[in-house]
Amino acid sequence: MAKRPSLLITLVCSLLLSGCANHNGIVARSTMLDPKSVAPGDAIQTALTDANWPQDRWWSHWSDQQLDELVTLAVAGNPQMGLAQARIDRAWAAARIAGAARAPVISADTAFARRRFSAYANPNPPGGATVWNNAADLSLLYELDLWGKNRATLEGALDTVQAAAADAREAQLLLEESVVRAYVTLALQYDLRDIEVQTLQQEQHIVDILERRGKAGLASRLEISEAHTPIAATRARIDQHDQQIALARSQLAILTGQGPGAGEHLARPNLRPDVPIALPATLPAELVGHRPDVVAQRWRVEASAKAIEVARSDFYPNIDLIATASLASAAFGGFFTFVNNNAADHSFGVAISLPIFDGGLRKGRYGTAVAQYDEAVDSYNQAVLGAFQGVSDQVVSLRSLEIQQRDVNLSLQSATEAFDYAEQGYRTGMSDYLNVLATQTELLRAQQSAALVRAARLDAWAQLMTALGGGMETAANPPQGASSRAP
Repeated sequence: MAKRPSLLITLVCSLLLSGCANHNGIVARSTMLDPKSVAPGDAIQTALTDANWPQDRWWSHWSDQQLDELVTLAVAGNPQMGLAQARIDRAWAAARIAGAARAPVISADTAFARRRFSAYANPNPPGGATVWNNAADLSLLYELDLWGKNRATLEGALDTVQAAAADAREAQLLLEESVVRAYVTLALQYDLRDIEVQTLQQEQHIVDILERRGKAGLASRLEISEAHTPIAATRARIDQHDQQIALARSQLAILTGQGPGAGEHLARPNLRPDVPIALPATLPAELVGHRPDVVAQRWRVEASAKAIEVARSDFYPNIDLIATASLASAAFGGFFTFVNNNAADHSFGVAISLPIFDGGLRKGRYGTAVAQYDEAVDSYNQAVLGAFQGVSDQVVSLRSLEIQQRDVNLSLQSATEAFDYAEQGYRTGMSDYLNVLATQTELLRAQQSAALVRAARLDAWAQLMTALGGGMETAANPPQGASSRAP
């Protein structure tokens, strides 16, 4: 007969647990992409050599001190970096809040009041009397966290801090890239302006020849007038390049966190044109560790996995240790009457709560956490594929631009020789003015093409350095396999 109560309790508990809210049927659908399984493509494979990863100051390869100073100013003064740091600080504060749940909560309350009790509403005493009404309370609440809810919440918050730090590094990398590319644009505008100035000098030289020939009766007024015609247009193009130079200087000043006027004193860029295409030999395996955007997404996957643990723990009983102690006196004695054994009150015990039916609230929360995990995983996979695409695109561009530069150099050499021959022939009367105009136009095009290709190579190399992670250290990587599987 003594066993019947135990059997009854077991049966009741089984029935309650079977009716509790559960997360059956909700599973993660996405899995993290293994970067080693991504086919890098012929462009990357043929470009791979035993090269080093980009250094932290990768732009110093061009040996331009002014560029070094501009990038340093931008990282120190651009508001984007302040925003990134604020996000890190906010994530740290959230982590501190999450960590507080793992510690016991102890609170104390006191109240001291002089009170008159109504004689009509209260017996005597204290009715009709004015007495001290004092109380002091001390309480303790400690959640045992048997299912690891608070631990997972804290770990997820710390993962979010790591993601915010990686985001800040990504913001810095993009800012560095923006400064470098704007600087390349400034250099290009100077080169194009030089070409127009040289063209203007050539046009003026031809006018001088025609005017001398005209005085000798060897050139018509029509030829002289035609020679004057392109000069104004060339001067207009020079003015346009001056405008673009001023705009590029202003952009650089803003990127460095200064007013537009700070860019007015920038000197002409002095960039080395040689641009390597070599890639690190370990590219497919380690790209995800050098790209801050990919690292940030990995940390978000970690945080999402911890959120699933938190949501899962809501389906289990919650057990808290509670204790209270208080001193109180409402109607008898003086001010210190409440400091007395007879005024003491205390309790201690365990509070247990078990979810039985909540209309699907917990299941909905769990489903949300799983869906957010799938989103984080797919975002990570997208970032990995985007990283490979970014590297591949810039390698293809650099290889093509290298070939283009050889071709435009040959074209420029040929156009220069043709113009020299045409000018010499016209000066000696061996050729007409149309040959000079035609060769001058081809020379201008070849010079512009050479400047554009040279700038495009510098720009593509800067983008390649960004695609490779720009010198980011891999120490911030989450541990391999920690939460790389769907929970």
